[in-house]
Amino acid sequence: MKAIFIDAKKQTVSLIEVENDLQAIYDKIGCLLVQTVPFAGENIVCDEEGRLKPPTAGFKLGSWRIVGNALIVGDTEDGDFADTKLSAEEIAKQIRFFGEDEPLPPPKFRVIGL
Repeated sequence: MKAIFIDAKKQTVSLIEVENDLQAIYDKIGCLLVQTVPFAGENIVCDEEGRLKPPTAGFKLGSWRIVGNALIVGDTEDGDFADTKLSAEEIAKQIRFFGEDEPLPPPKFRVIGL
């Protein structure tokens, strides 16, 4: 599947081929759980626990602040992942990596008493 890979540590954006399989996506992003967030009619696939870990690298894209690496993928009517229709060049123009103008966001969690 064609996807846009956002490498937060290297601060690069590239069009890649990745197997349309959760384990392949986990391996590419470098995480154990993923979440999807809507962006430009497609999906940003990122580390669900990214903001709970000590922040090392991240980016802002649209209104989303993402910690760690991410993929941008399309989807089908059935909700499955599909090839992205966006270009890496379009995303590179819109993305702002943390450290350029703003620091990484702090970890986000709260303790709930029993």
